[in-house]
Amino acid sequence: MGRLFCAVALLVIAACGGRVSRVTPDAGQGGAPGAEVDRTPQMLVVTLQGMLGTPEIARCHRALREAEARGVGWVLFRLNEAGAFGEDADDLQTLFDHVQSTSVKTVALLQGRVVQGAAYLALLTDRTYCLPRTDWGEITKPDQEVIELLDRDPEAAAARRLAAVHEALGTRLARKSLKTPMSPDLQKLAFAMADPRVQLVQAMVREGGIERSRILDMTELAALKGSGATVLGETPMRRPLLLTAPEAEDLRLSNGTPQSLEHLCTDELHVPFDLVGELDSNWAEHMVGWLEWMQPFLLVLGFLLILFEVKTPGVGLPGALGTLFLGLAMFYSYLVGLAEITEILVFFLGLLALAVEIFVLPGTVIFGAVGFLCLVLSLILSQQSFVLPSNAVEEDILLANLINLTLLFVLVLGLGALFWRILPKLPLFNRVMLAPTPPTRGGDEPEKNGSSALGIETEGLTALVGRTGTAATVLRPAGTIEIDGERIDVVTEGEFLEAGAAVRVVYVRGNRVVVAAVAEGGGQSGGGQSGSVGVVLLLAIVGLGLLVAEVFFVSFGVIAVCAGLSLICAVFFAFQDSTAFGVTMLVAEAVAAPLVVMGALRLLPHTRLGKDLILSGPQTQGHAGAADPGLADLLHKSGVAVSALRPAGLARIDGRRIDVVTRGEMLDADCPIQVLDVTGNRVVVGRKPSDHSTTP
Repeated sequence: MGRLFCAVALLVIAACGGRVSRVTPDAGQGGAPGAEVDRTPQMLVVTLQGMLGTPEIARCHRALREAEARGVGWVLFRLNEAGAFGEDADDLQTLFDHVQSTSVKTVALLQGRVVQGAAYLALLTDRTYCLPRTDWGEITKPDQEVIELLDRDPEAAAARRLAAVHEALGTRLARKSLKTPMSPDLQKLAFAMADPRVQLVQAMVREGGIERSRILDMTELAALKGSGATVLGETPMRRPLLLTAPEAEDLRLSNGTPQSLEHLCTDELHVPFDLVGELDSNWAEHMVGWLEWMQPFLLVLGFLLILFEVKTPGVGLPGALGTLFLGLAMFYSYLVGLAEITEILVFFLGLLALAVEIFVLPGTVIFGAVGFLCLVLSLILSQQSFVLPSNAVEEDILLANLINLTLLFVLVLGLGALFWRILPKLPLFNRVMLAPTPPTRGGDEPEKNGSSALGIETEGLTALVGRTGTAATVLRPAGTIEIDGERIDVVTEGEFLEAGAAVRVVYVRGNRVVVAAVAEGGGQSGGGQSGSVGVVLLLAIVGLGLLVAEVFFVSFGVIAVCAGLSLICAVFFAFQDSTAFGVTMLVAEAVAAPLVVMGALRLLPHTRLGKDLILSGPQTQGHAGAADPGLADLLHKSGVAVSALRPAGLARIDGRRIDVVTRGEMLDADCPIQVLDVTGNRVVVGRKPSDHSTTP
């Protein structure tokens, strides 16, 4: 299993690597890659064209991981005629989650017609720019899906789908607002792109003698007309919304309209163009396409081969191939951002626990239950980018994953039962598969004078107790021994013995012949060895010590994995000694591990290392000062709103144009205002009271 973890780690490292080439004007359009970037790039570019399929999404994830690992400041998504119908919603969800959770700044550069998933991606980046002759929008197609047309009420089915899209977009826009605030008008435009039911109108409105152009939905338009405002013209906008580059800039949905990528990098983002690079394609992105449609077959075939390995003695090709197929299935989930290293490790640790339950400690139930739970948990989490759903779209994804997992287990168990009945009857497989124990009469003991499945009379099996022989094959723990020239299928109590080792028959239960190794002095080895308790305690202490080291030293989880392996080995060897000792160690570790971690976390801030690692907050005078010292002087001063405050906008205070926000009230342009509060860079204003009124 250790070799398997190493192989998985090497696959992951190889999939993350790649040469970084300088971006050329024709990059991503059939041109040859440029020269390699000499230094660490300040920006990585991902060029996307057409439908955002699995290879394109894998390239985006790789660029984000590479930027995080190298300390790159920017990742730019170059969307050129990007987006199409038929894109996978699950894969897009993982990309959107990665974009919104990464510490790297993201920017989208749009060119041509950008719709569907590409348009959605541009809404979620930190900054968005449109080249001339760009059309941006139409995230959701207005036509109904085929499955909705087959529904009893197609209109209601389409409404449920659009409501789920609307809710999911609202959740993502709220997450984006934590980093880049979005005004209600900008969110209104975003919803109009995703929901064809939202009808926006561009109207010239006269209020208080002032005429201005506004973007309104039908509810706001009706409210304005009811309040007595004059609407001079109404121009309905397209549903779903599709904006040109000038329109997106005028509405402040885009940050500008540069003339080229080089102009954007040098003039807008201030990144030297010779330090802008793009990752070359690697083998993982070429193979992810066929891994996508092969993943269900890999999972089914991998589990079937593991079951076939259980039915055959020793460790052979079926187990290796099954593990390889399962590893490839999990590797696909990693490439498209569905699974991280944690889910992959939990998956194979679940397989390891099941192997311990089947081969080493049968009947303990603990390892079997833990292994099954690890498999179920990792298989679910490796198909989605969230743990618990937060909106209707994620609930649908979770439900689909649970249905697929149920079908997977039913298919594996059904095919496994079928193969177990058929394969022992085939000429080739009946030699390698273990024969089942025949039915007995009246309890566990076979019928007297009957024939056992080993071809030996049952009375002859009982006579084997106490006799010694030699292991003819490797016992892991099942295999074959030879006693006086006769070969007998046996099993140990959990220990692994090499071929040629001296063994003694301990007891016979039914057709099950149990043996143990014979020590050099002639006694039986194993079970109650003098140094076993010391080894168990040493492994447990080392594991707990490694948990403390994980808290104090940054190892990206390596020390934590070693600690887990040490604690698991301690429990394993404890069960080898006795079941009671094993249960005691399992309970003790389950209690001690959290206490040790909590104690280390409490101790860390008081150590010299902890004081160097943990940043202390700035000393204040009892209140937070503004990041701009000049803003604090504006408190209680008066000014005039330059733009409408809905509730954010611009105001002129003390001769300066300042970004301000009200406490929720809506103020028109040229309205007298007064500064009520200054917190950080946030200037809160309200309507200036009349001279005869009391100042709040």
